[in-house]
Amino acid sequence: MEREHPEARTKLKFNEVLRQIVDFLVSDLISNTQRHVEQSGANTAKAIRHLPTRLVGFSDHGRAQNALLKKFLFTHVYNHPLITEDCDRSVGCLEELFRHFVVRPQSMPESYEEMTVATPRHVVVCDYIAGMTDQFLLRQHQERFGSAAAPRASMQ
Repeated sequence: MEREHPEARTKLKFNEVLRQIVDFLVSDLISNTQRHVEQSGANTAKAIRHLPTRLVGFSDHGRAQNALLKKFLFTHVYNHPLITEDCDRSVGCLEELFRHFVVRPQSMPESYEEMTVATPRHVVVCDYIAGMTDQFLLRQHQERFGSAAAPRASMQ
């Protein structure tokens, strides 16, 4: 993308590369799966379910490319210090909110508080938190504790 469109905005180049990667992986998965189905001779869903091997999967080339993509993402994105610190901080907020809601009756919306009559409180708290977006969780934490949690590594 850099060579083909050096003057293009970074975001546009990123989006085009991402589109091409997704297109390649999805197309490879579909065409390879279709090839496997045709080779299997199965012509019903029931016949497919009874086959000894899975039919859905990447081609050898697609699998190799997907492995390279995963390696790149883990090296340059998922394990990047800014990402891991942000993740640790969010997990810290989540843990603090969980403890807060578990020990304080009437701290959740009324509909969730009503569920605690028939379901253990910690289970309802988990369900409540699981339904939160990241931003809502961080706002809830800010409202209750006044600041973001420290990264988890510092909390231990």
